[in-house]
Amino acid sequence: MTLHSFYVVSLREGLPVYSRKWTESAVDSAVLSGFLASLDQMAVQVASQHVNVVNLSNRRLFFQADEPNGLLLVFIADSAESPGRFRKYLSILDRQFVKVFGDQLARITEEGIQDAARLRSFDEFLDDLVGTVLEGESTLEAAKNMDLLELFAAFYNAILQHFLTADLRKKRWAEIQAIFQRNTATTPALTSLRVDPTGVVYFDGIDPKEVKNRKLRAILFSIFENLITFTRGTISKKTYQTLVFQQLGPILKAEHERLRAYALTEQLVITIL
Repeated sequence: MTLHSFYVVSLREGLPVYSRKWTESAVDSAVLSGFLASLDQMAVQVASQHVNVVNLSNRRLFFQADEPNGLLLVFIADSAESPGRFRKYLSILDRQFVKVFGDQLARITEEGIQDAARLRSFDEFLDDLVGTVLEGESTLEAAKNMDLLELFAAFYNAILQHFLTADLRKKRWAEIQAIFQRNTATTPALTSLRVDPTGVVYFDGIDPKEVKNRKLRAILFSIFENLITFTRGTISKKTYQTLVFQQLGPILKAEHERLRAYALTEQLVITIL
């Protein structure tokens, strides 16, 4: 997850009273200005006490209105982020902002924040929250990445070791290697994904924090698809069908829960069949 900036805006004046940026970009300020200019057209949506989202070409604005206190809280993040996780973050920050500046709200919506100590206190609270969120997201994504690597490696190993004989692997070794190299070439974090002549796939050199989960899934599935296509063109149809039942069927059954969690079952079955 990439968070670019956070703003607290006066609902009445439509001007930022607080801002914090984590990436160097002038885009966010321009985006926020355009967003604020359209607030009058979105009065009904903004007036609700829920997290709303505005989609832009490469940004998403997540916002929550606090009508009683005349505040609008806005996160600007990457366009791929989903709104669900921001509900609790914006609610927490809304409560903290009111707690820190409560007796000054009327003044700061007109004059801005003048109290350096309170400003520093809220800065630290926000940075701690964002740091915790990002660290937690990174750890969770890394765990999911390791899970995906284990899942796909089981399928790769079954195909390479059981669908292909040792002689066939030796004769077509360059083509097998090319499948892995071609799919990982543009992603440095995955270049250590390798296969040895016995048909064993290794991923122990990969740092799961260095690649996005969505991208990893796409690459691993592409390798799987390429291996299936290669195998179908290498052995007879009858042999292929028999081995699918004997070798891949048990994996699909044993890993049913994990495959369902990643919504992979249908994709894999369609490719195999």
